Formats: sequence, C-alpha cells, structure tokens
Amino acid sequence: MREIKQEAKKRTFLGLLLAVLLFFMVAAVYLLLFARDPLAPFSRSVMLVVTATILFCAVLFLCGLLLAILSIMQNRTFQRLGWLTGKTLFLLYPLVVHSGRLLHIAQEKIQHSFIAVNNRLVATRPQKTAAKDVLLLLPHCLQNDSCDYKITRDPANCRRCGKCQVPDLLDLARHKEVALEIVSGGTLARQAIAKHRPRAIVAVACERDLSSGILDSFPLPVYGVVNERPQGPCTNTRVDMALLEETLDSILQIRKGESQQNVVF
Repeated sequence: MREIKQEAKKRTFLGLLLAVLLFFMVAAVYLLLFARDPLAPFSRSVMLVVTATILFCAVLFLCGLLLAILSIMQNRTFQRLGWLTGKTLFLLYPLVVHSGRLLHIAQEKIQHSFIAVNNRLVATRPQKTAAKDVLLLLPHCLQNDSCDYKITRDPANCRRCGKCQVPDLLDLARHKEVALEIVSGGTLARQAIAKHRPRAIVAVACERDLSSGILDSFPLPVYGVVNERPQGPCTNTRVDMALLEETLDSILQIRKGESQQNVVF
C-alpha cells in the first residue's frame, strides 16, 4: 500500500519514546551498580528487585519500539509480536508527552507525530477490511455552526444547504458503503463503536481528540485524519476530502504483497 501523505514526522514521537526508554535503562543500571547501602540489606534487596524489573520492562519496550520501526520501514506486520508494539506505544504515550513538555516540544506536534506513527502501523496490516466492517467517525464541528438541524444522532437530518462538507461526506460514505457517525465527544464516539462494532475505524478530528480516541479504542485499529481549522478549533472545521477518500480506499483494499516506497520519518 502506498503511503498516504502525512505532514507530521514520525521521528518526533519515536525519538522521544527512545529517549524515555534510554533514560529508564540508564537509571536502572546506575541503581543496580552503584546504589549500595550495606547497613540496610533488606531495603537493598527490594531496590534490586525494583530496578531489575524496571530494566527488564525498558528492554522489553525497546524491543517493541524496534519492531514498530521495522514495521514502518518494511511495510509489514509482525503478527505474533504485534501486541508488544501496541503496548509499547500506547502504555508509554503519557511519558512521551510529558518528556516533550520538559523539552519544550509542543504537545500538538507530538500528538500529530503519534497519529502518523499509528497510521503507518495500521496501514501495514495485511488483511482486507470489508466495507461493512469500517466505521467513518466524524466530529460535529464539521457542520456549519449556524445550522439548526441536529445531525449528531441522525446524519440524514442534513438539509444539504452547501454551507459545509457534511453532504459530501454523506455521499462519500454511501459510495464506499461504510457506516458513518457524527459525534460531539468521546461518549457518543464510544456509543457509535458499540453500535456498529467495526473492525476498523477512520476518524476525523483534531490532534488531541484523535490521540485520545486511538488510545481509548486500542487494540481496535483507528486511522486518524487530522481536520483543518481555518476558523480555529471546534468551529466550522473542514477535512481534506481527497485524503479522506484515499484513506478509505487504503483501508478497504487488499494490502498483502504490496510494497512501500519512500517511508518518511
């Protein structure tokens, strides 16, 4: 499958994740080698167990990170070890965000990078996803803010006035034969997922909502498309229709055996 264009560099999130793991590994090795207290053998034994556990987990997560990088570079999924890759990215995500703050890296930049990494890993899955098993999840802020018709419960209430992209999105979903839901927050998003029980989700939202949605839905694969905000957040947002259609096509097609070119980190 050819790579869908992503503005964010994957190296931002992956680099910070590597830095976090190396920090814990160095700290654990230092404590094991130099933290000595001969007057308190019991406390030292406890410290050895704790630091050895931290070191083991750090090495395990480092293997998960390396598998993620290999998956992206080789466009393949290590099916038997996929759980390790997922756990590494999602369990350590909060630490990566906090480390970014310490380094004065914008949280939105880290989230955008995380979404790009997640998307590439979703794209490496070899299986085809049937249209009936795909859910297109959209934010209500795509609707024109002056519209009086509520579409979060029933998108068919759209009057197709042409003031927003909702009619185009409804047509796209109908053409691709995928389910579509428009939600106003995490609660409605979870209800939509429970209602349709999809095997894959294509979600449109801002970096913050996409990141939290990807984390909440794990291990269900979610492909995130970052929205456009010409009037600021949560007001009359838009989405690149060509990119969204390309994303749906990539989720619906058979990917096995296709090669990936020019993967950008």
